[in-house]
Amino acid sequence: MTKIETNLKLLTIITAVNLIVAACSSTAPRETRQWQPTPATDFKTVAGKWEGLLVRNPRTPDDDWVTLVIGDTGAYEFASYRTIGVFAGKGKLALTDGKLNAKSEKGGQMTLQLYVDPGSSERMLKVDARDSGGYTYSADLKRTGDAGAAK
Repeated sequence: MTKIETNLKLLTIITAVNLIVAACSSTAPRETRQWQPTPATDFKTVAGKWEGLLVRNPRTPDDDWVTLVIGDTGAYEFASYRTIGVFAGKGKLALTDGKLNAKSEKGGQMTLQLYVDPGSSERMLKVDARDSGGYTYSADLKRTGDAGAAK
């Protein structure tokens, strides 16, 4: 291959890459959610299976996936499967001023706030928790199913 052919091939590749970049950058931006805090009026408002990424503070190298199941009565169960084992618990939620709260016998506590995107009516539960060791956790959970196990 001659130097001219090599340069033409390189120019063709550069032009193709530039066209792809230009096409990608001109597409409409992804729709962003406008989450608004919404008071939970009763446990049925949040009953179901919720899932999302559980983030610990101080941070660890890997975040964990958590599943939270809330029943119509406020009973809940959660589980997070980690490499070192399962982090799980259950209890009963209390409803105070539109937020859900729980305290464990070992001194842990969590608060859940319901959020709604008015554009899509999609719901999210924002969880803030602290365990008995003083570690804090947060998660933005999306509803993925019916109440199931938690009664």
